[in-house]
Amino acid sequence: MEAWLESLTVLQRVMLFIAVPATLLLLIQTVMLLIGLGSGEEDADGADLDGDGIPDSMEAETVDLDGDGIPDGLHEGIHSDGDAGADNDAHGSLLSGLHIFTIRGFITFFTLFGWSGLLFLTLGLHWLLSLFLAVQIGIIGMVAVAVILREAMHLQSDGTLDVRNALGKRGNVYLTVPAKGQGTGKVNVTVQEQLREFEAVTRETVPIPTGSEIVVVGLTEDGTLVVSPFLPGREEV
Repeated sequence: MEAWLESLTVLQRVMLFIAVPATLLLLIQTVMLLIGLGSGEEDADGADLDGDGIPDSMEAETVDLDGDGIPDGLHEGIHSDGDAGADNDAHGSLLSGLHIFTIRGFITFFTLFGWSGLLFLTLGLHWLLSLFLAVQIGIIGMVAVAVILREAMHLQSDGTLDVRNALGKRGNVYLTVPAKGQGTGKVNVTVQEQLREFEAVTRETVPIPTGSEIVVVGLTEDGTLVVSPFLPGREEV
């Protein structure tokens, strides 16, 4: 081992000294990530998949992807079906929600940069070309990790209930819904393939009694369902 180290050039040693600590940090982060993901639902809200020191659930409430000056997490007061599709468009973009310059991203960069640079130098490539290729591989690694973690975050969030998916769905009244928003009742609606109980209000001039079939027509700012009696001929959105 000592003989091999002595045979390395100064630049090769620099690459090695960059790669080894970065690799150890990457392994530690990976183990911590696996432990965090395996600890159950209670830890999900505090998970930090991208390694930027901010829980991902908090990022979801503070990030502003659409640039309107309002954190996307605050767009909960949806009153029409048209707003529900905007969120899907944001997730559909390849680069939307991509966090490249994070702690995990930089550790990945230095890991790949160090090892690839050492490999190219060992193969006899010119040091300038070796460094150039090593930088490219490090950047590709950063982007790849960011994409993987973004998809992991999406999978994690897919398991949680998004009340906006109730828009346009039909259900049944469990507890009478008072008229004109003068109180809340309870309704049962199947959302994300699960039958859920929600608080509900209505703008109708008469109460909607227990057992009635309803359709979700909107949401209040606090996430309460706005419902109306289901009429024959009205289809789900």
